[in-house]
Amino acid sequence: MKRTLASKPGPAPARSPIFPNPSSRHALHAICFGFFLVLLDTTALNVAMVPMEHQLGEGISGLQWVVNGYTLVFASFLLTAGAVGDRVGAKRVYQAGLALFTGMSLVSALAPTAGWLIGARVLQGLGAAFMLPGSLSLLSHAFPEPEQRARAVGFWAGVVSLGFAAGPVLGGILTHCFGWRSIFWLNVPVGVLALRMNHRFVTEARVDQPRRIDWRGQTFILLALFTLNFGLIQAGPAGWTSPMTLGALALTIGLGLAFLYTEKRSVSPVLPPALLANRTFSVCILIGAALNFTMYGTLFIESLHLQNGRHFGALRTGLTIIPFTILPTVTTRLVARYNGRQFIKARLVCGQLLVVAGLIFLALALDENGIALTLTGLGLMGVAMGLIMPAMTAGVLAAAPPAMSGLAAGLLNSSRQVGGMLGVALMGALVATNGLRGMVWSFGLTVAALLVMTVIIQRFVRSGDTPATPLLLGETIPGE
Repeated sequence: MKRTLASKPGPAPARSPIFPNPSSRHALHAICFGFFLVLLDTTALNVAMVPMEHQLGEGISGLQWVVNGYTLVFASFLLTAGAVGDRVGAKRVYQAGLALFTGMSLVSALAPTAGWLIGARVLQGLGAAFMLPGSLSLLSHAFPEPEQRARAVGFWAGVVSLGFAAGPVLGGILTHCFGWRSIFWLNVPVGVLALRMNHRFVTEARVDQPRRIDWRGQTFILLALFTLNFGLIQAGPAGWTSPMTLGALALTIGLGLAFLYTEKRSVSPVLPPALLANRTFSVCILIGAALNFTMYGTLFIESLHLQNGRHFGALRTGLTIIPFTILPTVTTRLVARYNGRQFIKARLVCGQLLVVAGLIFLALALDENGIALTLTGLGLMGVAMGLIMPAMTAGVLAAAPPAMSGLAAGLLNSSRQVGGMLGVALMGALVATNGLRGMVWSFGLTVAALLVMTVIIQRFVRSGDTPATPLLLGETIPGE
């Protein structure tokens, strides 16, 4: 049959460029360049823990505070930082966060004791907390057209993923060649350059009617997270039944109850009931916490085991961790065609089971001392992250009303950071008190929790009610 003129396909509609003008390109690069530092620092430090321990004379509990002092403040202030940015300007808040992060990198590089380093890391976490919501607000302002905005966020996520993946390798190289302090020294000139770029190319963004800040609820949740983190870390040197450990955990319960009491009476609660009432949203928030609990905790104790147990150097440790950090990005790209709503539950369940399999391989590697088992376990967990992250983010964004999408994303990031903090604290405490047996217990408890989460996903997540979103590739990998 001859094809008629009418049957010929018309020209494909022109795709709008990601950069409508040179200024938007410069703005995107400036925003991404600054936040790249935050992700790079998060994973780079894990391979520097043992040299840091030897030089500063700290045990596992001190190393936990170096990691968790940062994560604790980062998790606690994410939502407040977003609200502050809406009030005083996202650019101003982002620059303040970047300046604080850069300045505390200098203090960390010069820190004479572990106490100085922990204090600097706490303030670095505050800087990072103000940078994350500010970066996304500035991107939305720089790219008002939906398609361009989605592609800009995808570019931002790619840079974030690159920082997460490059961290262990670059951290291993820097630590091996110049010592662990070089990781912080690198931040200083890069941070100053990022500040200069942000000042020159990024325009201010404000919200007309910003959300009120619940300072009382914010204070209670910060104190509750601090005492919980303190109690879990103290369990390592002091024991699980010591008065200090039990007192801190009891105080956590009291502060948690005070937080719930305050939330019920707040006109602008930290955790909006309208969002938490949605089952898909609540389950995805739990998935985020469980995922980071597993990933951060495993990365912490596995890095210590590779260096203390197998006597790997920092560089070899960083290279060993590559499957764990690079495969999330690769997997996300390979399965992008399966981002639709009908695949969300399947991706969540499959991802959870792959994490379980990865943890089993890591546990077996402790007895066999086989590097192949370790690489397989870390690789499976990396693939799992690439499956879970987009589906989890899609569930959160789809369950939230458009007017609350920023708040929903903030809650997801906060839950993930809290999960990561608890993973480092609990797994580190188990290893500190029980050695290799503590690693097995950490993996076993995590496997049990993930299997329970898999049942919850099967029961409550409804893929058909979760539409696809253009931001599926715009989520951040753990450590943001």
